[in-house]
Amino acid sequence: MSKKIPLVSVIIPMYNSAKFIPQTLESLLNQTLKNFEVVVVDDCSTDNSVEVVENFATKFNTGGGINVIKLRRNTGTPGLPRNVGIKFARGRYITFLDSDDLLTSTALEELTTLAEEYRAEIVHNNSWFVLWDNQRKVEDDPAMTDMTELLNPENFTHKTDVRTPIDDTIRFETESLAERVRRWSIWDYHWGAPSLFCRRDFLVTNRIFFPDIRVYEDMTFFFECLFKAKRFLRVPNVTYIVRPRRGSVTRDENHLQPEKIIKNCLTVTQSAVKEFKRIMNSLDFFRANKNYEDIVLDFFLNGFNWVSSVNLPPIYAKIPMHKMYELIKKEFNADNAALAAYLFNTVNVHRIRFKELELENRVLKKVQTM
Repeated sequence: MSKKIPLVSVIIPMYNSAKFIPQTLESLLNQTLKNFEVVVVDDCSTDNSVEVVENFATKFNTGGGINVIKLRRNTGTPGLPRNVGIKFARGRYITFLDSDDLLTSTALEELTTLAEEYRAEIVHNNSWFVLWDNQRKVEDDPAMTDMTELLNPENFTHKTDVRTPIDDTIRFETESLAERVRRWSIWDYHWGAPSLFCRRDFLVTNRIFFPDIRVYEDMTFFFECLFKAKRFLRVPNVTYIVRPRRGSVTRDENHLQPEKIIKNCLTVTQSAVKEFKRIMNSLDFFRANKNYEDIVLDFFLNGFNWVSSVNLPPIYAKIPMHKMYELIKKEFNADNAALAAYLFNTVNVHRIRFKELELENRVLKKVQTM
């Protein structure tokens, strides 16, 4: 039976998701829109994730089918598997779904209808649902795999991470890139990949892919979409459901030595800065307005600097400053001296704050025992 050309391609990066991806796929089988395909890109799982997904193949024969792509080497990031998915996708539109999350039953129909009606290149939403308000994360909790519980709206909590009021209207983003920079700098956008519903030809024509970095790949991908899309549609439709759990696809680095964690963060930060600069250098607006480039990078380094990407912040307070200086100096060359100095000052500020918090905690404990 030949597969028909799908309207939507749902791209799912997967790594050791055997226990949770069945419900993710069930949420797709439950879609009111039937003309879509599923592209699962396996990042060298060591469990039976691939077998689990392949067992769903016959269930998706009413739409564009399900395609499982097995990578030859582990990439350690969802970005590169998503790129493979984009290249294999056949749909008019592309959307991204994590292997342990779900979509509401009308998600694809809502987003496709909006994209078609407004002829949008990008449809974007600033919020999502999270199950049980993040209060249930036990791996063996039966509710984690119970479709009735997972799709019960009573279990949904509306979430957002933007710092501005949520707009409940459907509207195109301003064509002024200066205004987009301003909104970017006040955290007016949620930049997770699943927040984007993209025309495939827009991504392909503009050669927009996820960068080869372990962190911030969503942020730089979103940034490029935002500043290259002329028809960027912002909508209030909440269609994505996050299933909170421990042991997700994110690789845990807590076992590494502090120096190694810091080196990783420095490398990632430098790579992200280079990616932002590459994107801005490709746009006439930023080439003609260098001060806006500074605003973008300042927002990134202040709001998402390498300190905030570490799971154990007190690590920074335990490393002597001369050692920290050597680590930063070793990682950056002369061309990036300003960035190195910025990061060194940032870590000093954080160290001072950590020490203040430790002092506050000691005083609090002493008061409580009096």
